[in-house]
Amino acid sequence: MKKSFGKWLRHQRNEKKMSQRSLASDADINWTYLSKVENSVPGFSSLSEKTLKNMAKSLKADPDEMITRAGKIPSDVQQALVDDFSLVKEIRARKKVTRRRKKKDPKGSTGGSQ
Repeated sequence: MKKSFGKWLRHQRNEKKMSQRSLASDADINWTYLSKVENSVPGFSSLSEKTLKNMAKSLKADPDEMITRAGKIPSDVQQALVDDFSLVKEIRARKKVTRRRKKKDPKGSTGGSQ
């Protein structure tokens, strides 16, 4: 089962021994909002790309991973997809290959990280 963005974010913050208030301040959001994001409260999961990048910087995390785990597509990637539709087809083809590999290896050891 996939970990929610909120749980993943809390884990990242706790690994860095950072308080919600400190991370929220770095990200320029209210700490109570961050608490609701971490607890997956409905209606409190939408963070701007700028906020997500600020969080990634503060946590020394990959901004693309932060944005993607939040369920968004980084704006430069989104623009690349708009500019070159063949990339969409490549992604779909890769997804099919990945699905086939998972069927062959039900344990899911595809070599990727979490």
